[in-house]
Amino acid sequence: MRELLRRVKRAVEARALRRRVLRDARRAFRYDRERFERHAGALHLSRRAGAAAQIAMGAHVLEKGLTMPRRRLPFGEKAALHLARLVEAFERRFGGDDPQARHAVGVLRQWRAVHADAGVATPRVDAFLAARPDIPAAPQPHVTRADFFAAKDAPFAEFAASRHVVRHFAGPAPRDRLDAALRLAPLAPSACNRQHARVRVVEDAETIRAVLAMQGGTRGFGDDVGTLLVVTADLSCVRWGWERHDVWTNGGLFAMNLCYALHHNALAHCILHWSVPPSADRAARALLALPESEEIVLLIACGEPPEEFDVASSPRLPPDLVAPRP
Repeated sequence: MRELLRRVKRAVEARALRRRVLRDARRAFRYDRERFERHAGALHLSRRAGAAAQIAMGAHVLEKGLTMPRRRLPFGEKAALHLARLVEAFERRFGGDDPQARHAVGVLRQWRAVHADAGVATPRVDAFLAARPDIPAAPQPHVTRADFFAAKDAPFAEFAASRHVVRHFAGPAPRDRLDAALRLAPLAPSACNRQHARVRVVEDAETIRAVLAMQGGTRGFGDDVGTLLVVTADLSCVRWGWERHDVWTNGGLFAMNLCYALHHNALAHCILHWSVPPSADRAARALLALPESEEIVLLIACGEPPEEFDVASSPRLPPDLVAPRP
């Protein structure tokens, strides 16, 4: 009888816990949705932060084009004109003293220089740049493999500054160096040491192409990707309804540590977001045979770097904007 009472008590407690977790989760997701609707830049482009983010994305499109392995000219004219219009609108509303807007002008100037060298006329962009003569071009660095990885064993400040996304691959990631990086990645911190993150190594060319097609952001270099890392996080490690972000924060910490480990092991890598519709997510999980409890956090294309390649300059925001003082 005593054992039966204990079982009944455990069952009642389990049901009560389930109700509490589901109630908290519903409240948490409703809170997230309401905040998204009030503040997401895509819904409020008239705000400075949203407009600056739109400019940063537009500039990065051209930066990527300027660093592609097999760049073809002309390219990106519509994207360049769209970016010029975004900067003009931003300047009218907020003024021109913004690091992302200024960098966008620099990227447009570099894009124009590349096309001028090839004899391609871009009069609309010429007029835009002529009105902003004080902003120099933002060239995308051309580096040798030796120089790019020269700081891979340096003190952290120098090492971290030397890491950049690379979209040039000369072959798959050699398994010995990849395994060395994978041994370092789990050293990332995780909430209560629950270690939510997992990573799948995909080396089959057909599977890589299919997953990258679902992701949709690798035009111009996706065919060169010989190794794809799929970073996931396990929902089974989530204990409370308020922890709805834990798979993403812990998966993100793991992914950053993995990127540092890849750089330390002289492997080129490119982080690819997984902001896809549910249909693509379901298709990818089926293709990769992922457990239902795992969420795809992001993808990382990686591999052996060539002897020379280009990287996007992608300057970071100044410290006073990242960590504003009261």
